[in-house]
Amino acid sequence: MTRLNKTFLSLFCALALASTGCATDTEEVSIDEDLGVEGGKADGGDDINVRRAYGGFLVTIYGDAATGMWNALEDSGIRVTNKRGLEYINTSYSVCVTNRRAAACQLFSYDVSNVDGFDLAFHGARFRSAASDLFGAIAAANGQDARSTSSVSRDGYLCEKGSSNVWCGFASDDSVELVVSLNGLGDLGPDYVYEGWLITSDGPVTSGRFDLTSGDESKSFQIDRAIAEDSTMFVLTIEPAIGDDPAPASTHVVAGAFDGADAPLTTIHPAALGTDFTEAAGAYILETPSSDAGDDYNQGVWFVDPSVGAPSLALPTLPAGWVYEGWVVGEDGPVSTGTFTDPANGDSDGGGPAAGPNGTPPFPGQDFIDPARDLIGGAVVISVEPSPDNSPAPFFLKPLVDGDAEDVGPGVLQDMGNNADATAAFGNAAFLF
Repeated sequence: MTRLNKTFLSLFCALALASTGCATDTEEVSIDEDLGVEGGKADGGDDINVRRAYGGFLVTIYGDAATGMWNALEDSGIRVTNKRGLEYINTSYSVCVTNRRAAACQLFSYDVSNVDGFDLAFHGARFRSAASDLFGAIAAANGQDARSTSSVSRDGYLCEKGSSNVWCGFASDDSVELVVSLNGLGDLGPDYVYEGWLITSDGPVTSGRFDLTSGDESKSFQIDRAIAEDSTMFVLTIEPAIGDDPAPASTHVVAGAFDGADAPLTTIHPAALGTDFTEAAGAYILETPSSDAGDDYNQGVWFVDPSVGAPSLALPTLPAGWVYEGWVVGEDGPVSTGTFTDPANGDSDGGGPAAGPNGTPPFPGQDFIDPARDLIGGAVVISVEPSPDNSPAPFFLKPLVDGDAEDVGPGVLQDMGNNADATAAFGNAAFLF
């Protein structure tokens, strides 16, 4: 007998279809007091009840949440059993009961919480939790291959899986699913997350914070229907993972206006970066102005046209929250040459920590005298970086690249190729009304 078989009698009582005298060996708990998250329907209300048991939590659900779970389990093909005048479905970590007029379900979870836009959220290990059981059932009921999809939804439930865990949430009928698909972005590291914002008549409303592990991913969120219907725009920002200000950060990645239920997302939108960088152009020279030696020009890179003493980069002005950064890339990886916002002025570190004793020009660039670094054959890159920066490595937006710095002599301009199309960030936000 599984741990959930033992709880069948409490569900039998929950439907008020059996005699009195039912009891369980569990302790009712309050989510806000015992689990350290905001309270809600899961704190012992009429629709959802949480009890501590078996080293985790037993969650009893009724109403639409139970009916939705029953339907998903039944439609997946799991066997329905008749017992004592009721029908029930039993999985390894959940059991549902119905009399075809009402339903009740009980599930086991190691983690129960409230998430904005959901009445209840529960988490568990892949293949060993109620969340995993429900994910597989919804996928089967939808005709999806559970092995090749990371997100499923049905009857108010949204379930998502990672490499080792599964998360499921239930939202009542007054919510709408928002699907955000993104391309050209990726992992921000442990200190920063992406956050979506819906622009409404009352100002920005968060749609949820999330991580990305690849450059092409979709995320789903449950949004209050009234907020969804009032939304005119979607904006994606980069936010600190800890200690975040509740207002949107100034680092807007992509944005788009809703046309009906869909908002195409681009960097060119005025609420984002305001450009797609397709008009960016530039060149650089190899030279070491901080050194007196005449044969070490291959150890410095400068974004300047020495023939006229003018910047050699033509770049669009970035909005608040963004800066440009120069890079040289060799066998040991990328090394920054400093950040800047205006190519007609110097960058954040002048000649750099490895520069020689002489002064350097008031333009972006860097010398590598001590220790010496040979730049011939390496790459030279201009990236667009969030500010504050999420990582010491280059960000995903790299509008200008020269993959092979040539030995053409000191102070000779070498053109950079426009790389905007190869590193474009774009996507789509869509409400599923």
